[in-house]
Amino acid sequence: MRKYALYIFLMVSVVISSCSSIQTLTYDQLSPAEVNFPYQISVVGVVNNMPFRPEPKKNILTLGQMEAEGKKATETLAGFLADSKYFNQVIICDSALRSDNYSASLSVDEVNDLSSMLGVDMIISFERLFLNVEKKEFINPGWDSSIPILQAQVTPVVRLYLPGRQNPLVELSATDSLYFDLGYRISEKELIEEATSHAASVICNKIVPYWQTVNRLYFDGGGVEMRDAGVYVKEGNWESARELWTQVYNRQKKGDTKFRAAYNIALSYEMTGDMNKAKEWLDKASDYVKSGSDDEMVLKYYITQFIKRKDEFGKLNIQMGRFNNNF
Repeated sequence: MRKYALYIFLMVSVVISSCSSIQTLTYDQLSPAEVNFPYQISVVGVVNNMPFRPEPKKNILTLGQMEAEGKKATETLAGFLADSKYFNQVIICDSALRSDNYSASLSVDEVNDLSSMLGVDMIISFERLFLNVEKKEFINPGWDSSIPILQAQVTPVVRLYLPGRQNPLVELSATDSLYFDLGYRISEKELIEEATSHAASVICNKIVPYWQTVNRLYFDGGGVEMRDAGVYVKEGNWESARELWTQVYNRQKKGDTKFRAAYNIALSYEMTGDMNKAKEWLDKASDYVKSGSDDEMVLKYYITQFIKRKDEFGKLNIQMGRFNNNF
């Protein structure tokens, strides 16, 4: 499926570059977190449950496997969560809960004691932050030489605990890679700071809804109404744009313009949060698209985007219910 989606994306890129009537809309979209919480969880505590690690070195760089230090990781994650304003309050306990080199989940008693001491509804425990640092060679097929780089594979592990519960509510983990120019002579301290910030950001996006930049395509060629509607799109006035596209759709019996109007109407409903109407108009657009055409490629690309967004939308509504779905 990923290969098919990539093929469509590459083909659509070619279509966009050769068709002046297709425009790209870039905007920030709120995406759902991995975990759903009851509304009652409004105050959370972020704690440092990572094993003891010495301070990273400032003047040298160690290759191979290592772990980051817990205090900075906890502070950074707490900062990202506080900035999200999803919870009423984020309380940090960055003092190490463990003074040894061993890792262990929090016990029921520890969770209850921490929750009571901090006055929180849930404990967010940063438990491990693994790094694997290697030298690599970046090779561009168009170059005769390669560039030496550092690859840092980063794997954070965070567990969420509720008071009185025997086991963690959920364990969150992800593995990602960061790349650094070896010519910069980055130190171990700098590398770990960058990796810690990135890891905390990734985990934060698994806990609370987050913004990401996305693209959509729309048509603004095919007549005066289509061009005028394009102006409304740039102003964010989807209702007025939809009125013009509907006029075009109703006037045309068939053909490319009718398809493009239906396609744009579907997009307008997605932008205003009516996923059922958007799906209805996507089906209408599919009825009028010419098989094998560039328009069909654009439609297929949008359908893959829309299916993903529609699946996310229900989860997002649940997560944003505490704000009366005001997003």
